[in-house]
Amino acid sequence: MKHIGIFLFIAFSMINLNANDSVESELSHFIGGAVMAGGITTIIDGKYPEYREDREKIGFWTSSIAIVIEQAIEYKLHGGAKGQAMDAISHIAGSAIGAYTTNKYLLLPIVKKSADNTNIIGLNIKYRF
Repeated sequence: MKHIGIFLFIAFSMINLNANDSVESELSHFIGGAVMAGGITTIIDGKYPEYREDREKIGFWTSSIAIVIEQAIEYKLHGGAKGQAMDAISHIAGSAIGAYTTNKYLLLPIVKKSADNTNIIGLNIKYRF
């Protein structure tokens, strides 16, 4: 239930009420993409353990496809192809960073297969100074 609340908060916070092509607007799309992809990556890790190996890809592509669909709808309703493309590109760049950092640094490592079919295991060590 907690994940659904976070997802709804992110979805409603991305509704574009006052569109412009400023740096702040594009930065908000970048941050929104990072948060959305990171959230999706985290949900995949917790709820669908069978897809943990691909959680980064799923987070990135889900977020990216969602923004492309949303911007296509915005273009159809309001026009402004340049602005819609800038918004989508900013969001996709943020999605790449968000999915990567969440997968690599925020979630625990997973067991993966290497090219020669051996297992690779990440290790998380914590030490208090």
